Amino acid sequence: MALPAGAPFGAIAVNTQSCSLCMACVGVCPSSAVMDTPDLPRLRFVEQNCVQCGLCANTCPENAITLVPRMVFGAARKETRTLNESQPFHCIRCSKPFGTLHMVENMLSRLSSHSAFAGNLDRLRMCGDCRVIDMMQPEGEFAVPLRRPT
Repeated sequence: MALPAGAPFGAIAVNTQSCSLCMACVGVCPSSAVMDTPDLPRLRFVEQNCVQCGLCANTCPENAITLVPRMVFGAARKETRTLNESQPFHCIRCSKPFGTLHMVENMLSRLSSHSAFAGNLDRLRMCGDCRVIDMMQPEGEFAVPLRRPT
């Protein structure tokens, strides 16, 4: 049953094309309606916990979340649903997972012309630790070869 805007019950809709699974929404949800999964980049949701406060939508850097005020009855209200998921992206240097393919592609498109990454776009495909190591390594010194993700 649809409810008017501002109602304290409802769901959220996630635009999976925009969502990079940064999990900012998980960190601000006061009622644990929006959750992550420790082992995979996966955004989950439990409708009975959602109070329609809007913090998730306001925090989302991609504006990928919309509030859906409604009342659902029965078991569906208590079920944990997956709203978005992706495979992890692995660092091209050490193979440690550090984000999602979608997130890395977004970084590459947004920062490809930034002076800090000019000629070093591969740094965006590295985890934070390997990025710092690469930046501090003197030119011409032996480097660990990069492993391209498959």
